[in-house]
Amino acid sequence: MHKVFHKYHLLSFFVSVQAYLFSTFINATAAKLNFTFTHIGIINLVSSFVYALASITIGHSGYKIGYKRMMSLLFTYLLFVSFYGFTVRTPYALTVFAILQGAFFGSFFPQVEGLIAKSESTLGIDPPSITGRFTLSWSTGNILGVTFGPYLTVRLPFIIFLVGLILSTSSAILISKDNKKNGDLINFRPLTKLTQHTYNSFIVHNSKLMKKLRLEYRIILFLGGLVYTSVLADFPKLIVLAGLNLDKAGFLIVGANIGVFLTFVLLQYWKDWVGNEKLCALLLLVVPMTGILAIFAKSPLLFFITALFAGFSYAVPYTFAIFYGLLSETEAHGKQGALHEMVIGMLFGVGPFLGGLLLDRFNGNTGLVVYALAISLAIYSIQLFFNKFYLLKSQN
Repeated sequence: MHKVFHKYHLLSFFVSVQAYLFSTFINATAAKLNFTFTHIGIINLVSSFVYALASITIGHSGYKIGYKRMMSLLFTYLLFVSFYGFTVRTPYALTVFAILQGAFFGSFFPQVEGLIAKSESTLGIDPPSITGRFTLSWSTGNILGVTFGPYLTVRLPFIIFLVGLILSTSSAILISKDNKKNGDLINFRPLTKLTQHTYNSFIVHNSKLMKKLRLEYRIILFLGGLVYTSVLADFPKLIVLAGLNLDKAGFLIVGANIGVFLTFVLLQYWKDWVGNEKLCALLLLVVPMTGILAIFAKSPLLFFITALFAGFSYAVPYTFAIFYGLLSETEAHGKQGALHEMVIGMLFGVGPFLGGLLLDRFNGNTGLVVYALAISLAIYSIQLFFNKFYLLKSQN
């Protein structure tokens, strides 16, 4: 196992746990304070705007001053954010906290992505293995954070911020020591298997096709992710409206993160979809299926299944986008990581905001149905446009 994953994958795991403890705290607290779906969407929109802004500004800084040094500074900042979390009691304080934590995570993830990509590229590790193992590390952390976040928010909220204090202090110290010992690279001896290509290299070396696929699936990632982020933000309130206990919400919403993890595992090892647009279109059927399932989401089981498919709706295009986006010898990993995180940050705000408007307009579940089906139409229209445009361009 130590030749497949390393300590910065473990760091990504723990930071992801903290990220989803914070985000579920924000959404569960908003439900406790009786926010409307639209107000929940607005607070997520503000937080994600800060996330996206941080990712394309501070996110580049590790390339210049060192990824490890930058992460040490960011964990010092997280210490302050965690202390502030203990004081959150009002809508205003909750909004300020959402902004502060968004700035940290938007700045942090491009640093760790850049460090991993830089270090593992020098070791000759296959690019899909670089991105695949990273996504597996943070997606497992999501599962824990989402599962226990609402429960802790209702019963023991101080634990969420205590975990933040421990994570920030220990990480800042350990990363500083590692930087002095190993410099701005990760000390890691990978399995030989990780250096072997497992994809259609002909497609990857077609620069025009790769450029088309990168843009196409970044747009589709944004659209598919809108459904997923809306479920994460709005399900706590939907669950309360269905007469279920808020402290149990995490055990239902975690279906979304389990869906993400299962998809990453499958598409990491099965790559027949690379360059196969028909198969990709078939896999994207999970988006309209989420909308259909939302009609029946009234019981715990159906809430869980709907969330599961919402996770599929995010993870399928995410895998396509990060594969085509980072698999490039001509573009810097740090730049691509920051751009990727900017897209993620935007969809975590726009998704809950638009979803909140529709859920208020159509009284709950029906709004989610309309949302998912409209997004599905947009996804297939975009895929059709890109493929017809590429075909016409290649013929000229």
